Amino acid sequence: MFAAIGIARAAGAKVVYDCNLRPRLWPAARAAAVIRATIPMADYFLLSMEDALALCGLQDPDAILGWCHGAGARVVALKLGADGVIASDSKRRERLAGIRIDCVDATGAGDCFAGALMAQLAAGGEFWEGLRYANAAAALTTTGYGAVSPLPRPEAVKKLLAGGITA
Repeated sequence: MFAAIGIARAAGAKVVYDCNLRPRLWPAARAAAVIRATIPMADYFLLSMEDALALCGLQDPDAILGWCHGAGARVVALKLGADGVIASDSKRRERLAGIRIDCVDATGAGDCFAGALMAQLAAGGEFWEGLRYANAAAALTTTGYGAVSPLPRPEAVKKLLAGGITA
């Protein structure tokens, strides 16, 4: 992970770090130590409530954002599942409510959120607008089964954001 971040930095890339902690894949103490050590190396740090509980033991979203900034995070997006997302860049803090839709399966919604946000940033978009887009894309992903087939097309996300559809 350290090498990948170094290569990205050397190439002038922005680093988006989606914590996505999976304790079954490596010892919890080692995972937490590596994640904490790499937080300050990222431009954007994404995590879920489950990740936060495992990393810092906190459950209050505002306290979690404070912990992340204290750990060196520049910009944080805390994914709240069906309740949306709360984000902070130390100067601005914004909470986006979850988009109420007919949820079938949440598998892959967090990954969709991260990918949609990164796509918006890579296209030159601004973080706060990218956050809105990612929140909508993740919601749409829950309308189908699995992690791949329900991924929404950009047109569907834009239509949802414009209020043109309710899923």
